[in-house]
Amino acid sequence: MTGTVTVMPPGANGRVLDFRRRGVPPRRKRKSLLVKLLKPLAVAVGLVALPAGLVAWVLTAPRFELREVDVRPVKGAPTGRVSPDQVRQALSAFQGKNLVRLSLAEAAARVQSNPWIASVEIAKELPGRLRVRIAERKPIALLLAGSDLVYADADGRAIAPVATPAELEAARRSGLLVVSFARAPYPNGMAAALKVAAELGRVEPNWAAKLAQIEVLGEEDFRLRTDALPFPLVVKDGEVGSKVRRLVTLLPEISRRYPRIEAVDLRFSRRIVIQPADSSSPPGEAGA
Repeated sequence: MTGTVTVMPPGANGRVLDFRRRGVPPRRKRKSLLVKLLKPLAVAVGLVALPAGLVAWVLTAPRFELREVDVRPVKGAPTGRVSPDQVRQALSAFQGKNLVRLSLAEAAARVQSNPWIASVEIAKELPGRLRVRIAERKPIALLLAGSDLVYADADGRAIAPVATPAELEAARRSGLLVVSFARAPYPNGMAAALKVAAELGRVEPNWAAKLAQIEVLGEEDFRLRTDALPFPLVVKDGEVGSKVRRLVTLLPEISRRYPRIEAVDLRFSRRIVIQPADSSSPPGEAGA
């Protein structure tokens, strides 16, 4: 309802004021309690369902199947014993499997089942690549274990057997010495044996070049067999140089006295002990 009211005060000109009655405000519709409850629930379900669906897709999508295995040696590590194809063959069971779900510990264990593998580093490169870096064990000698020859590392631990005569010949040409232990190998025993061989090489290079075997008798005692001499030398670590020099000067006299010698012992301070091959002859001595 609208109208116009005219007010005419005395002595004033007339003015017309517009008068309108305000309408009733519209009633707001109250939201349903069920809607209030379902809305946050729907948001929560969406927050959970979306990542779960993404994870399910990653774990099943062909895009994340293992297709490539990149094998390379660790920088500076020895090579030549293990080929990339051998490593891929060890991991062939994982080919085509989901890379995300692949166990790196299991993959590393399969690679390290090769006795020539010293260490392995494995990493996943999504979507479908496995990066493998290997370090090979380095043989420094041939270990005589019973009647078998095996490659051995610096700690005297066996690596792998020498499979064929051709492999043995190649190992010897490469300078690997045959080392044996009178008792079980001990830490640094292999390194000590090679140290003694190096001492011999500084004094008598020809004898060292023809070394056939080093037998570790104890922590300081060694028996050296070289094709340059008809008898083995029993020596003590740290005293090889001086004793071998003395033996060289006495060798003509020793050969004259003893046509056949079982062994020459250089471990004593002021004498060289000769064991004749004839057991009926008493051991001889060459004084200092």
